[in-house]
Amino acid sequence: MLWVKLLIFLLLTTGLFALLGVRLSDFRPRRRTAKRPLTDTIREAQGLKGKGVWREGGEVDHILQATDFPMGRKRLLHLSLLLFGVGAVLPVLFGNPYLSPVLGAGLALLPLCYLRQRDASYRKGLNVELETAVSIITTAYLRSEDLVQSVRENLSYLGSSVKEPFSEFLYGTQMIDANIPAALQRLKEKIPNAIFGEWCDSMIQCQSDRTLKHTLLPVLEKFSDVRVVQSRLETLLSQPRREAITMMLLVAANIPLLYLLNKDWYDVLMYSTPGQIVLSICAGIVLFAAVRVLKLSKPMEYGR
Repeated sequence: MLWVKLLIFLLLTTGLFALLGVRLSDFRPRRRTAKRPLTDTIREAQGLKGKGVWREGGEVDHILQATDFPMGRKRLLHLSLLLFGVGAVLPVLFGNPYLSPVLGAGLALLPLCYLRQRDASYRKGLNVELETAVSIITTAYLRSEDLVQSVRENLSYLGSSVKEPFSEFLYGTQMIDANIPAALQRLKEKIPNAIFGEWCDSMIQCQSDRTLKHTLLPVLEKFSDVRVVQSRLETLLSQPRREAITMMLLVAANIPLLYLLNKDWYDVLMYSTPGQIVLSICAGIVLFAAVRVLKLSKPMEYGR
């Protein structure tokens, strides 16, 4: 039918515009230079320069840079577009065009969801390794009051995520520039962690006044506080997460179960227009719930 094809075309176009971050206002000629939004300034402070998820300098680039992912942003974007096309075409081939937008959006979000899960796992591991590294280095520094010597003594005990930045710090202060505050500032920029940044700021102050070295201990306590809160939060959310996943599996299992219980009801659900619309709505709800559940695995971040 013509209206079904028109609806599919509009949904696919809207999905592509949303995926690429294109808005209708982008096609309008700009009459004057608008004031810079405050959100752009905040995103730049967070290291996110692009507005869209897939824009250059956006969230995807930030995650790829932090986690050293082998694929680039363009290849991931092409993969997402390919999955969107596959998800949009398959339901039409099976006779349910109403499911095209939902399945297309779901498959297109797979690379982004994988990246976010990878980033969450990386940051959780980074927090643990940073707590250990900063703790042993601070303990050695409180004893010797020599940061370079403290890093050299404990470099072999550091985790893989933080060992390379501290190795570069040690090499830079010994072979290139002995300016420790400048090296600490570069080290702070290499490891994206708010508490670690505060530790670097405190350590910079200690280089000019060593009596401030006891201010490092409260910073270490913040690592422990975040770890305790993260553990409690995961304990609280584990049961709702399991229940949500169980309900999504039950919704999906109802389709083959309906085929076994009542073949006529199954035919109505799969082949009639109202049944296909209901099936598409259920798939959209499951997709929305799955995205919300994935956000629960986001690690705690300390904010000043």
